[in-house]
Amino acid sequence: MPDVREHWHTSSNQTRFPGCWLQAGAIDRSNDHSSTGGEMDPYASAKNELKKLSSSPTVGSGANEDTTRMQLIDALLFNCLDWNTQDATTEDHHNGSYVDYIVGKPAGQFILEAKREGISFSLPAGIAGRHAISVPTLMDNKNTADAIRQVLGYCQERGVPIGIISNGHQLAAFFASRQDGVPPLEGEALVFSSFQEMYDNFRMLWGYLSKSAISTKNLQRYLIGRKNQPLAPEKLANSIPRYPGFRKRTELETDLKMLGQLFIQDLEHEKQISDEFVRDCYCASGALSQYSMLSKEVLRARYTSISAAVAGGVEKASTKRGINPKLTADMVTTGLSRRPIILLGDVGVGKSMFLRHFIRVDAKDVIKNSLILYVDFVREPVFVNDLPMYITERMSEQLEADYGIDIHDRSFVKAVYNKEINKFKRTIFGDESDPDEYRKQERLMLAGHLSKEFEHLRRSLEHIRATSAKSPLVVLDNIDQRPPDFQERIFESAHSIADSWPGTVFVAIRPSTFFQSRSHGALAAYQTRVFTIEPARTDQVVTKRLEYARAKVIESGTEGIFPENLSIDDNDLVAYLDALIKAFKYDDELKSLMDNMSGGNTRNALMFLFTFIGSGYVSTQRVLDVADSGRVYVVPMHEFVRAIVFGDYDYFSPEASAVCNIFDITTNDGREHFLLPNILAHAQRVAESAGGNGLVSAAGLYSFGQSLGFSQEQIGAQLDRASKKNLLAYTESTDEGSYRPTSVGNYLYRKLAHSFSYIDAMIVDTPIIDPSVRRNIKDVHSIKDRVHRAKQFHAYLDAQWETFATSDLEPSFSWAEVSAELTADIDIAESKADAAIQKRNASSTNFWQ
Repeated sequence: MPDVREHWHTSSNQTRFPGCWLQAGAIDRSNDHSSTGGEMDPYASAKNELKKLSSSPTVGSGANEDTTRMQLIDALLFNCLDWNTQDATTEDHHNGSYVDYIVGKPAGQFILEAKREGISFSLPAGIAGRHAISVPTLMDNKNTADAIRQVLGYCQERGVPIGIISNGHQLAAFFASRQDGVPPLEGEALVFSSFQEMYDNFRMLWGYLSKSAISTKNLQRYLIGRKNQPLAPEKLANSIPRYPGFRKRTELETDLKMLGQLFIQDLEHEKQISDEFVRDCYCASGALSQYSMLSKEVLRARYTSISAAVAGGVEKASTKRGINPKLTADMVTTGLSRRPIILLGDVGVGKSMFLRHFIRVDAKDVIKNSLILYVDFVREPVFVNDLPMYITERMSEQLEADYGIDIHDRSFVKAVYNKEINKFKRTIFGDESDPDEYRKQERLMLAGHLSKEFEHLRRSLEHIRATSAKSPLVVLDNIDQRPPDFQERIFESAHSIADSWPGTVFVAIRPSTFFQSRSHGALAAYQTRVFTIEPARTDQVVTKRLEYARAKVIESGTEGIFPENLSIDDNDLVAYLDALIKAFKYDDELKSLMDNMSGGNTRNALMFLFTFIGSGYVSTQRVLDVADSGRVYVVPMHEFVRAIVFGDYDYFSPEASAVCNIFDITTNDGREHFLLPNILAHAQRVAESAGGNGLVSAAGLYSFGQSLGFSQEQIGAQLDRASKKNLLAYTESTDEGSYRPTSVGNYLYRKLAHSFSYIDAMIVDTPIIDPSVRRNIKDVHSIKDRVHRAKQFHAYLDAQWETFATSDLEPSFSWAEVSAELTADIDIAESKADAAIQKRNASSTNFWQ
């Protein structure tokens, strides 16, 4: 067992614990409240919370299991170890058993089994205070042995690597699912025997069990060590001094980027979006993309699980003929049935644009007598304590600003409460013989009604409907941009509004949010009417946005309001936009890239477009030179790929890039380069199988990975990356959790990984286990050197694949097919590089002749 001190390296400014950096001063600031800024860092704050927890009256009380969980273990996990409540699933059911906590999303990282506070770990004399203790030693105590065996079974049933037992003030963590030949019950455990021990050794507690520590496998390093599961060698990126660097732009590219923001990106973020923008840029949803690398069956199955969970199923908001007539009909019936209309769509599919077009164009005649009250939670403040009050204030402001109705105007208030005023006149305070006293008492009575602002707004809307036949149409948009608990509060407010106010309420959310709330939250208690909004074709969205921007540029030039003192004028910008419009109209390869890599998310598609415009990887001057010659520039595919892979950086950065490196590994196992592609290929095959619902269970993916000889830790790490980068979409629509393949993941392993541009970018981020190859892979810049390096990397991957090819395993992904296409693409890149060099040499020779 390695001594924990082996993992410490100190300098004058920092202390390094495996997987996390701590400022040296942070460790000792947990009791220092005089530091500037008024806020403790997360580490110090967590340590301070642990100190408070140690004095809880529950400690030593012998409390039952439920109390132990609620008052001790919840606080330890969520206040002291930086986990969030949404990271944990409690009382998870599987094969007839329930576990107390599964922590980690989408793949569980550990299972914690709670025991009542009165059951303590009993350690043999002489080892108290030690933290690495053998599991057999712990099992000398019967209660502890029973708890360990219980959580061991839970972990192995669910494919979760770490098991933890705790009674609140003590805990033991061990690897319950191993692939290194050591039986779990013969391994070692990390043990803390008291809160005081946790506090005194908080660096260790935090460094092994906090959220960041678990994600970087610190506990694995400590308990299993490097001998059985050596970690991957360092990446080339770690040796590059200025990595990832910032890509320099020319003045022309900088100005173009600014204009792109002005004419393309900022238009949809303006507070008042014009009717013209909504009309000209809207694309109808629902058309299945012809470019998607997902089968039509998987695309259609996107909302299958939601439909099954809703009585009466779900309807599409729009059809080939336009808006679903049931949607406009439901605007009336839901007002009578007092339930909100749920508009369901994945993130970025265009729910907000659909709503704006529906209100301003499609249903304009139907809602001409409606008061549109629109709360967009993307634009609202992050912190809202009293949600009903906040919604009331925003809608009151809109009534006054958009319709000239001041619900606090004296005459309006008296009209709203006319019945109450007449009733008041009949009371002992309604004697008008003393006009001054009467007015005083009347004001007090009305002030009482006004103090209930949510109810006052409801009464005001009832009065408006009675006197002008205008009913409110309430829209609560982008609520899925907020944390789950905030969304739950909005659902409750939406149902309260629908139940007690006149008019119709729309709530726009994504399927995952809906399913969670439907299963466990506020929506479980209500019957809802659900309409789905499916993504529009991204090539059409991009083309319409470009054409709209082009028209606005021409308009600004004609009216003399185009920005001055720039290196690019309105005519140049029109020529640049013409090149992009042509590319997105006629280049099927580019359309396929945009459609698949955006994953049906039009917001991502527009972000990719904006990334390309003014990118340091695209020669803007060359585009304009071609335009000056009377032609339209043809956008090369590799320029677009490099722009979205690198973004603003000189090197690929996995944290900053929208693209995932599918060849990254976590261990010194060269076969792992092909684990993620295999997972993606297997998920696609299962999801598209006959009778499938477009999903593959998490347990099924773990089982598949293990059949290829990979450990659960390796599989879990790759699934985590796949989920974070949207290569697979995690869903809780099944008891055990499932994944849905996405077009992003399919395009990546089936198309992008075959290209020189992709491989060239990923080399710096891929650990190479062969020392002889690793020594020869350098940081190079010329195209000839990069081609040579790509060939070396390609040969290295070929060699690592041989372990699959010579075994009896049945992988779903075939590197041999990818390798052949990659060879061809590298050859093309090399021939183009040679041609460019020859052209430069010829130009140089002609210059001197």
